[in-house]
Amino acid sequence: MTTISPLEWTMAGVLDEIGKLNISMPDRALAFVLGSGASSTSGIPTGKTMAENWLNELHQRECLDGSECSKWVATGALDIDGLAWENAAEFYPQIFERRFRGDPASGFASLEAAMEGKEPSLGYSLLAEIMQQTMHKVVVTTNFDNLVADALAIHAHKPPLIVGHESLTGFVRPLSGRPLVAKIHRDLLLHPKNDEAGISTLERGWHEALSRLFKHYTPLVIGYGGNDGSLMGFLHNLQPGEINGRIFWCYRAESPPSKKVSELLVKHNGVMVAIPGFDEFMLQLAAKLISGFDMSGISERIQERGKKRAASYREQAEELQKNLAATLTPSADQQATRQVLIEAFKAPNNWWSWEMLARNEVNPEKRDHIYRKGLAAFPTSAELTCNYALFLSDILKDFDAAEAMYKRALELDPSDADYAGNYALFLSDNRKDFKAAEIMYKKALEINSNNAIIIASYANFLNSILKKSDAVEADAVEAMYKKALELDSNQASTIGNYASFLSNIRKDYEAAETMYKKALKLDPNNVNIACNWACLQLACGRPGAAGANAQQVVKLSGNTRSQATAEALLYLALINVLEGRTANNELGRLKSLLHAGYEREDWSFDSLFAATLSSFSPDNHTLYKALGAAILDEKAIPDLEQNTLWQQVKEHPWFERA
Repeated sequence: MTTISPLEWTMAGVLDEIGKLNISMPDRALAFVLGSGASSTSGIPTGKTMAENWLNELHQRECLDGSECSKWVATGALDIDGLAWENAAEFYPQIFERRFRGDPASGFASLEAAMEGKEPSLGYSLLAEIMQQTMHKVVVTTNFDNLVADALAIHAHKPPLIVGHESLTGFVRPLSGRPLVAKIHRDLLLHPKNDEAGISTLERGWHEALSRLFKHYTPLVIGYGGNDGSLMGFLHNLQPGEINGRIFWCYRAESPPSKKVSELLVKHNGVMVAIPGFDEFMLQLAAKLISGFDMSGISERIQERGKKRAASYREQAEELQKNLAATLTPSADQQATRQVLIEAFKAPNNWWSWEMLARNEVNPEKRDHIYRKGLAAFPTSAELTCNYALFLSDILKDFDAAEAMYKRALELDPSDADYAGNYALFLSDNRKDFKAAEIMYKKALEINSNNAIIIASYANFLNSILKKSDAVEADAVEAMYKKALELDSNQASTIGNYASFLSNIRKDYEAAETMYKKALKLDPNNVNIACNWACLQLACGRPGAAGANAQQVVKLSGNTRSQATAEALLYLALINVLEGRTANNELGRLKSLLHAGYEREDWSFDSLFAATLSSFSPDNHTLYKALGAAILDEKAIPDLEQNTLWQQVKEHPWFERA
């Protein structure tokens, strides 16, 4: 009888065929059938390697005559018919069962140890990109590992449906649109099937699920030797025509397919193809299937996501620390939490530890000392250098030292857009060197043109120039705000600043209100946004709504000295006068706050005063104009102090005592 051999194609031929099918047949999606060979470059041993390792361990334990392992195995000492060292992979389940006989739990522990801490290789990363960006979203695997799911998570892609047990096969839905990972031998943590009985048969649920899948998906087999009876038996039992398209069976040149595989391929008119390795093949396959395939872009996205995750982790810890420190009467639980944060950073071994130590210190001089010690320990930390610059400029007001630190941070890491953005903000706000600030903003955006925070900061900068001169067009400012919001639509501060632009520059009060509402929905406790909205509401003749927002600002501010508190008290005072009440309480609190002092920010009361002061008496008109000027500029306080009505105001604490 003549033996019919399966078709064998070149790798270029297979890739070309898959590429053409991808374009011409949208109903011909691939299902990646993966075996242990696909995971070897991720550091997970193949089934063959594991089987050989277990044979060596059995030989060490049980061989009493000192013979070589391969010869000892050939004697039939393990009572596994047909087993030889050369075909150990084909007897993987029997060897596993024999090696861990009497203690199967140790076998599962051995598997867990082999897969612990392994990272997806390049091939799995490219597979994740294919599953995300194309119609080829199904993986069927005999492996227990989580490399596919890990790769999808690393790339920030849609999480897959992982069917790691036969009881879940009812959830397998062809063409669901979500990546699917079908683990036919179960997940590693769900008592994986690794013995002869488990691997030789396929559970009924999988029969039905795989039958449904292969009516829609073409199998692309990589790293699978076909040595089990379950998946291999299922494929053999399928009738010609029950698979959508032909099977593509990839194999390593040094490990040609077995006779069983050849018979399977002949039956289903499949083809086999020798490949240099999983990673190499997936690289070329990704280039065929992904439009505009760009490896550098993928790498940058992963790197940026990793940086964002780390930054988010740090920011959340820092925000928790900040909130706890600002609590006037912390509960016992809050005190305990704060103490844990303090203790957790007492042995600083990286830049962030020093940063958190500095933040825990309320005394500015001592905090400065901590920063200096930290930089002595980590002199090349651009992160700590930039944070120290922020401390020097915002707290100590040592602008010369701060500028030196900003420049040093950029020297240490000239590729970090955040450092350039922070320096640009410093040049604008503290040096009032707008030309240099714009140059630095543009440099930051050259480094990263999609940094939403820097774009929003640049929009604020352009907006401030727009208010002072005609050098910037309002359309350019609005374009920057819109771009920032396209990149990150959930930044409440950006939305709030855009709302202020719409109100103060565009005079589009309806659109501004919509933006303020959206911003406060995202950040209900943002006093600046609530305060700015109160100003707009009052200017639009809605004192009731304005008063509610202003009261909320005062409540949220507590005993914090801020311009927002001063503005809110001004609005409440104006409302009282407009409604025929005295404003002694609000003015007294404002007087106390102005004497205590606070950081000033750019703002304007022009629209507000134009809408409200026209009905005031001349004396009140003069008072409130002077008061508005003093709230926005500390240098205007002496003029306010000369006002007769203001001299009659009795001071009250600016915050309400508990």
